[in-house]
Amino acid sequence: MRRAPILALCCLALAVSVPGLAQVPSSPAQIEWTTFVGGPGRTPQRVVLGEEPGAIDLGDSPWRCGYARARHAAIGEGDWSVQRVLACRRGEATVTSTASCRVRPAGVEEHAATLSLGTAGESGHVTVTLGCGVSR
Repeated sequence: MRRAPILALCCLALAVSVPGLAQVPSSPAQIEWTTFVGGPGRTPQRVVLGEEPGAIDLGDSPWRCGYARARHAAIGEGDWSVQRVLACRRGEATVTSTASCRVRPAGVEEHAATLSLGTAGESGHVTVTLGCGVSR
């Protein structure tokens, strides 16, 4: 009969400690934004971004890419999201995609934005990814 209280205490300790393992951010400042650029004949490059909008280095590619300032929105109690737009232009053509992180009490959902620019396999082809995650 003495084991029941000990078992209940262990279950309570586990329930309290599991959410702490998820490291859910409490503010948008704890979200880290990165870009990843790759393509044929290129050394893949990952860059951590600041808060301000900026350009992405694509080397000799005829495409020019950049990212906007992050936008934050409350969804519910303890539930919020942050989004950032990736945009690339070549001449008159513009393509965009949006990356987002949704923060919930149970964890973070990460959705990266990826654009494949040019013809796959050709030297001018480049893939650009904008992603978010929890700062470490």
